[in-house]
Amino acid sequence: MESFDKIIKELKQRAETAEISGQKRLGQRLNYAANTFAAIGQKDIKPNDYASYIDQAQNLLNSDQLKSRHVTSFYGKLINFTIKQYGYVPEKYYQNQWMAIGMAAFGLPFGVVFAMTLDNMAFIGIGFPMGLPIGMAIGASKDKKAFEEGKQLQIQYDF
Repeated sequence: MESFDKIIKELKQRAETAEISGQKRLGQRLNYAANTFAAIGQKDIKPNDYASYIDQAQNLLNSDQLKSRHVTSFYGKLINFTIKQYGYVPEKYYQNQWMAIGMAAFGLPFGVVFAMTLDNMAFIGIGFPMGLPIGMAIGASKDKKAFEEGKQLQIQYDF
């Protein structure tokens, strides 16, 4: 296996066919998978390392009952393998991750402090909007660091 070109071409063809037949979401998911393989191919990664994922993609494409949820599941596994094995992350990966962490780790304690100070537990939720930008800022700085180190794939993981 020399490159990801064959699977990229097959995924894009199937995506085009799906979009023509009115399955817009399926076509979008297939295009995401194709773009992910293309971004991985631009890095110094051997396609042989992804042989099982290429086989899974082939099996998906050969399925008569292909649905967008199947491609979404496959796409998530592909991204997770890439992150764990090579440390390459999609754009805004850390920002999205830290947004939730910021609300839980920073926002909730702020909310508890406000609620206890005002002696009204209705104010516990006021901390979440404070924790959100804190988490996003931390995530954005981690994304910037990943970009500067060349560890960022030029794709978006937005579903």
